[in-house]
Amino acid sequence: MKNIITYILLILTLGCNAQEKKSNFEWNLEKERIHNKNRNDSIKWSSKNWQADIHNFTFEGKPMRNGVFPVPDYDLSDTTFNGLGNSGNWKGFDLKDKKIIYHSFYVNKNATNKQYINCKPNEVFFTIAILTDSIDLKKYSHTNVSVTSRNQPHYVGQGFVKTKSNEIDFISFLTADRNGYAIVNMRLFDLRIGRIILIAPQQDGTLRSLQLDSPIMSSDEIGEHLETLMSNDKKIIEFFTKPDNI
Repeated sequence: MKNIITYILLILTLGCNAQEKKSNFEWNLEKERIHNKNRNDSIKWSSKNWQADIHNFTFEGKPMRNGVFPVPDYDLSDTTFNGLGNSGNWKGFDLKDKKIIYHSFYVNKNATNKQYINCKPNEVFFTIAILTDSIDLKKYSHTNVSVTSRNQPHYVGQGFVKTKSNEIDFISFLTADRNGYAIVNMRLFDLRIGRIILIAPQQDGTLRSLQLDSPIMSSDEIGEHLETLMSNDKKIIEFFTKPDNI
């Protein structure tokens, strides 16, 4: 019975992989030029997205204020957009006597990423875990995040986590040509070498960072993966529990 189950799982995996490889999406500089031209052509703008944004949009956003721009119809980028979102732990993960807030940004499977994520329903393109000494369990004013598809086929997320004496701001994006970057309080991270960023604020007001490489994971997988690392990886535990940390 065990061999039969293993065989079935293998067939399903191979079938999924084969299906994803049939139509590989590619993005290049010429497509980016066309995308930029469509941004400036009112005939190509999405009236649906425009109406949604001007009626429901809020300019609030940290670290960067949101803006309402007309955007090209998503279908013009030869993609099949299927949603995006964020996940994480706003209450704080306990690590000894420390509290760690973490957030992830993800995009659901579509033409831009399906050949890379196989059978996963979505792809986490950025995760940040931040040590904090200030958690508001009533209004959750200590942290916030937002993620947008209005740069389709590129995806952007931003947010912040507060400490008693500081604020950690971050912006991250994944481009259609599979380049990813993040900026955390003006430090630049190339996410091609690791999509997980750890931040430890210090008592003197300075910051420490640690970038971790990891396989592509879904939003359901990343939380368990991160908490397992913080519970068992000696290097990460030491990073968050050093005496000079807040």
